[in-house]
This record gives sequence, C-alpha cells and structure tokens, in this order.
Amino acid sequence: MMTDYTDIVVGAGSSGAALAARLSEDPARQVLLLEAGPDYMTLDSLPPDLRRGTYPSFVTDDWGYTATVARDRVIPLPRGKLTGGSSAVNTCIAFRPDPLDFQDWVDRGNDLWSWERVLPYFNRLEDDRDFSGRYHGRGGPIPIRRYARNELVPLQQAMLEVCRGRGYEVVDDHNKPSVTGVGVMPTNAIDGKRISTAIGYLTEARKRPNLTVQAQTTVNRVVFEGGKAVGVEVFPTAGGTGTTTLRAGNVVLSAGSIGSPAILWRSGIGPAAALSRLGVKTVVDSPGVGSNLSDHPIVGVSLAPRPGVCDMANPVCQVILKYTASGSEDFNDMQLYMFSQIDITTFAKEIQQVVDGSMVFMVPASLQTPRARGRVALTSADPTRAPAVELNSGGDPEDRRRLLDGIRLAWSVANSPEVSEFAERIVFLDQRTVDSDSALTEWL
Repeated sequence: MMTDYTDIVVGAGSSGAALAARLSEDPARQVLLLEAGPDYMTLDSLPPDLRRGTYPSFVTDDWGYTATVARDRVIPLPRGKLTGGSSAVNTCIAFRPDPLDFQDWVDRGNDLWSWERVLPYFNRLEDDRDFSGRYHGRGGPIPIRRYARNELVPLQQAMLEVCRGRGYEVVDDHNKPSVTGVGVMPTNAIDGKRISTAIGYLTEARKRPNLTVQAQTTVNRVVFEGGKAVGVEVFPTAGGTGTTTLRAGNVVLSAGSIGSPAILWRSGIGPAAALSRLGVKTVVDSPGVGSNLSDHPIVGVSLAPRPGVCDMANPVCQVILKYTASGSEDFNDMQLYMFSQIDITTFAKEIQQVVDGSMVFMVPASLQTPRARGRVALTSADPTRAPAVELNSGGDPEDRRRLLDGIRLAWSVANSPEVSEFAERIVFLDQRTVDSDSALTEWL
C-alpha cells in the first residue's frame, strides 16, 4: 500500500485537474491525481479532434454513457474520459452562471457560495483577452476571448441579425452580470485550439515534484477504516489482474456527476436497500446519493444545407442568445444557438435517414434552469459496467412549456429569410406540429 500521498484526487476533469494543481502549490503536500482515461500532456500530443476547439469531440476518449430521457428514449450522453475531462471535448462555451443562481444558495443558508464570494475565483481562473475590471481576470490559467464580428461565418452573422431585428439587445460581453440578449460567445478556444483544464492548469503544475498524474487508472471504491476514508481501490483501465489500494490522508471525489455517485455506491455510501440488492455492504445509508441529477435539455431545429454551406473547418458556434422564456419566474432561463454544422455520421445519426449528405446545421434551444430531476443508479457492482442514468428531461410541466417556447423561437429563426436562404429544407418538423402544443410535445 502506498502511504506517501497527503491527497488523492479522483478524476482529472474540469474541477479535478484544477484542484490538484492548486493543492500542489503547497510543497508540504504530496498530491496524486487519478484519471481513468489517457493523459495527453501537451497541446501537440492531442489527437486532432481533441486539439480543435471549434467543434466538440464525441468520437474518441468518451465514457460511452447513455441516458434515458422522457418516454424511455435512450440517447448518448457524451463525457470526456481523459485528463481535462469534458473540458477537453466540449464546445468551449465559456459562460459564467448568473449572479441570481448563487443567490438561491444564499437563500437556502449557504452564504459561502454567494456571488460576491465566488466572483474572485472566476476572475482568478481566467485570462480575459477582451475585458478587464471588477468582473474579469487577467493572467489566469484559462484564456478567454470573444469572436470578432469579422470572424463570424455567414450563418452566425445571420443569427445575430435575426435576433437583433426581433428586438433583442446586442451584448458585447455575455459574462457581464445579468446581461440578456444576443452576442458573440466567450470561448476558451485560442487560435482554434481547446484550452482544457488539463492544458491550462496541469501544464505548469506538472513541473512540481509533489504532483503525480496517474492516467489509465479506474477507481473502484473508496477504502474506509474506522469510518474514515483512507484511500481508494484501483485497477488498470485497459485491463489486467488484481486491484491496488492507494492511501492518502485526504480523498477527493471529482469524477463528475455520473462517476462520483457510482463510486460512492460501490464504496457503500448510498441508499441501503439498493446497495443490498447489489451485494454491497452499507457504510452510510444515504438515499440522496445519485438523486437530484440535473442537466440542461437542448432540442434543435435541423436544416438540410445548400451545397457549400456547412464546412467542418468553421466554428460550430459563435453567437448565442440569452433570454427569459415568456411567463417564466427564472431570469435568463433559455439560450438559443446557431450550430453552423453537425456531422451526422458521428452524432444525431437518426437524421441520416432523411438527409442526403453528412451534415446539417441547427438552431437549438436549451433550458438552463430545469425543474425536473433525474438520477444515477448502479445496476451492478462491477466497476466496468456503466451506471443507469435517467435524465427525466421534460418531466416537469413548466420545463415542457418553456421548451415549447424555445422550439417555437428556434423555428421562427430557422424560417427567417436571413437563415432559410442557407437551407434546402427543415427536417423532422413542420408548421402544423409547431402550431399544436400536443403535437410539439410529442415531437419533443
């Protein structure tokens, strides 16, 4: 058993990589950062699809999760399985939450997470190339920039003009507190390259002798002695025989919203009845572990492009509209995007049945403050088996109402002269469906 570590961080993703880097700033600590996937140590060592920050990567280094949404429909649930986690595969939309989101925590009694208290940490993490002052940071590990107007591809420019023409304010800085309207998105893709937490935080931290990054290592469970976590049980991701226990004074689970509850269940922390059915000894009966899962559902209007419109060399998203759904109690609860191209050979494959060619473009609407909650549950104590994920998207009537509102706005944008000139037709949706609440709900 290893006893040299003061801290073990499980999961080298968006938060785990940053946390391990920060802990290792203290030379008195010996930090072990564990990652189930591979470790690409530099930008140059990344495969091309991971290096490119203008389009998400769902092809390699993915956990392969699926999730059940409304009416038992099963969809892919992409999650990055590599150092950097999902920050190494995502679309590089560098949005901050709204201050009102933090006020909800304060109202529930946790003033440590007030906007005023978290703002310095947002500023500390970023190197904003466009704005300074109270709400922005300089010199941090994650560079942030915004697309210049002359960088916008035609579809993105069309999105901006349509929203402006419908009365939405044009905003220069989406990360200024409580702004609403349409504008270019802040991004952590610099010169077209994705700056994940693995690149931003770990590049310098790796030079410290007290930080060890151990990749291709799957954590089965947390090891307890006398009610205290003293380490983790691990095995090689790629296979091999036997497990190893790694010990530390502190164990931090940072394996994501899917991975962390799965590890806790296998460790005996979760709903006792469910653990018993899996043959796992209960350490702490905690029914909430795996519950209260929340994700922002996104539903899009897809358009078959005219020849030459979609080009995988272009950024997939540059312009975003933030707005409040009609009648909503939540400020800025909706976002509308323009996706310049979607490769339907690797994602949204069902569209291939009705579209000639390999690409569509899309106007998606996304609900940012869903009320519906899902859950993560194990179906087996085998750590190589993926957990069952239920998103329950659209399970709340108010969520469905706001999503209908968003789809109708997306439909309107897609049918505008500025956007429709780029399309041969809209697929999977028609005016009759859009006009009917029941039909559009069924379409969702």
